[in-house]
Amino acid sequence: MSLILDILSWACIVVGGIFCLLSGIGLLRLPDVFTRMHAASLGDTLGAGLVLLGLLLQAGIGADLVGVKLILILVFLLFTSPVATHALAHAALLDGIVPWTRHGRPPDARLAPEDPDEDGFLADARDDLEAGTTAPRPPQES
Repeated sequence: MSLILDILSWACIVVGGIFCLLSGIGLLRLPDVFTRMHAASLGDTLGAGLVLLGLLLQAGIGADLVGVKLILILVFLLFTSPVATHALAHAALLDGIVPWTRHGRPPDARLAPEDPDEDGFLADARDDLEAGTTAPRPPQES
């Protein structure tokens, strides 16, 4: 039984490390703030979550205080990481940052109303995007 727990715990730790590594690569390679936030959130939640699960399997889930602390850290991480990512994405939208698409325009018509006065910051973001005053976008495929 100990060998099975060791194999499972090391598998969780290795897969969690791979998720963290891929998250770091995503932060460097992805084009805009929203996709980078997505990569960071997944790396944080899945990567660190799997590493903590592997450590929990190594420490044992029994009445040991280490196991209880690892469970509390895991629960805290699973609740706070998605909430923080959502708050950052919402703040980016409120700041007027428009999500990147392959076509260089907002993916949804609700983000860019036809009347610039109809909606405040999103219309301004669309106008900035059309004027080319936003952050540079990756080259478009034709």
